[in-house]
Amino acid sequence: MNTKTRLKLAIAIVISALLILSIASCSKKEPKKEEKKPSKTSVTEKLEKKRKAAYQAYKTVIEQNQGAIKAYSWQTVPGKDTYNSRGIDRPISLCDIDGDKIPELFFFTANNEYEAQMHIYTYNGKEAVELSYDGFNEGAYNGKLADQQAAAGTSYVVYKGKEANTLYIYDSNGDDSMFYNIHKYTMKNSKLELVQTLTNVVGHDDSGKITDVYKRNGKTVPSADGGKSFTNSFAQLDKAIIFSTNREENNVSLWKKFSFDGALCISYDQAIAKLSE
Repeated sequence: MNTKTRLKLAIAIVISALLILSIASCSKKEPKKEEKKPSKTSVTEKLEKKRKAAYQAYKTVIEQNQGAIKAYSWQTVPGKDTYNSRGIDRPISLCDIDGDKIPELFFFTANNEYEAQMHIYTYNGKEAVELSYDGFNEGAYNGKLADQQAAAGTSYVVYKGKEANTLYIYDSNGDDSMFYNIHKYTMKNSKLELVQTLTNVVGHDDSGKITDVYKRNGKTVPSADGGKSFTNSFAQLDKAIIFSTNREENNVSLWKKFSFDGALCISYDQAIAKLSE
C-alpha cells in the first residue's frame, strides 16, 4: 500500500469516527427544561391586588345605594321587641360562592316602606357586575327575592351550600296560606344558574281541611318526598350569608343551623370599614 492510499484511508477513518460521534451526540435527548412555577408570594400578591380592586368596586356600589340600603329597616331581631324602631340593621354581606377567593357582595335596598330587593354582585376582574338570579315573584321585582312588609311578612335565609359553588335562598310568606320556597343555584363563570326549586304551600281547601302540597321544579311530589327534599336542602347550610327574623317558624329546622351572631351579614358602616381594608 503506497503512501497516498494510506493517507486516503486515514482520512476516511477520521471522517467515519467524527460522523459516529455526531450521530451519537444527536441521539441523546436534551434534558427537559423545568417550567418555572409562580412562587407562592407572587400568587398571594396577585390575589391581594385583585381583592383590593374588588373591595374598592363594591364600596363604590354600596356608597351609590346608601340611601336605599339604609331605608331597609323593618326586619326584627328574633326574640326581641323592636316594634317602631330599627330592627336587623345588617343588610350587607360578603361571601365567596364560586371559590375564586374573592367574595361576592350581597345587599338589600328598599324603594319604599313596604318592599325591598336583594342584589348580588361579583367582581369580574375589571368591575363589579350585578348577577341575575331569576325565579322569584313570577318575574315581578326583576325576578329578585323581595321582602314585602305585608300580611305575615317575609322570612328568608340566604346561605352558601356545602357543595362547591352552590347558593341557596330560602323564603316564606303568606297569611291564611303559607308559602315556603327554596331556590338552589350554582355559580360558574361569573353567572348564577337556577338548578332546582322546591315549594310547599300549606292552606285550606273549600271544606276547611288543611292542605299541604309540595312541588319540585314545578311538579307535585308526595309530601314525604317533598319534606325530605326540604330537610336535605337545609342540611346543606355551610354559611348563613344574610337573613331575616324567623317569625316563629319553629317547624323549619333551617333556623336552628346557624346563630344570629354567626351569620356573615353586617351593617352599612361595618361594610364600608371592611371594604376599605
